[in-house]
Amino acid sequence: MSSLDISTSVPTEITLTRTFDAPKRLVIEAMLNPELVKRWLGGKRAQVLSAELDRRVGGQYRWVFKPHGDHPVFQFSGVIKELSEDRVVMTEKMDDLPSESLVTTTYVEANGVTTMTVTMKFETQEIRDMVAGTGMADGAGEAYDSLAALVASM
Repeated sequence: MSSLDISTSVPTEITLTRTFDAPKRLVIEAMLNPELVKRWLGGKRAQVLSAELDRRVGGQYRWVFKPHGDHPVFQFSGVIKELSEDRVVMTEKMDDLPSESLVTTTYVEANGVTTMTVTMKFETQEIRDMVAGTGMADGAGEAYDSLAALVASM
């Protein structure tokens, strides 16, 4: 339905905004159901080898990826800090990063269209810039396109 909007206007944050032509409940289910996460999160760049999530406040999650080509396996992991029908807050730690980020995802539905806003808050601008420089924007765009296709089929 729309492309990914990315903002780095706050020195320690990356904000991603994407709309989906689907009800909020389907978008959230696809974001938090490990079996569905495996179907979209890698986008075109990687296969999700493992997706685990304990869907409750205090629950942990772990996504393990194998990029296509000759790239090493990597993972993201963290803890759910807040979970409601409109907002999910999680910590996120990638294998190679020196610190974790705080990821806040909000969902707003209007007329069956859901706007998802993901704000990643980092400890420093240097870490934010390092993450932004990894190609994460292209990867996130591809993954969210896969998510859009998945929720459209649900």
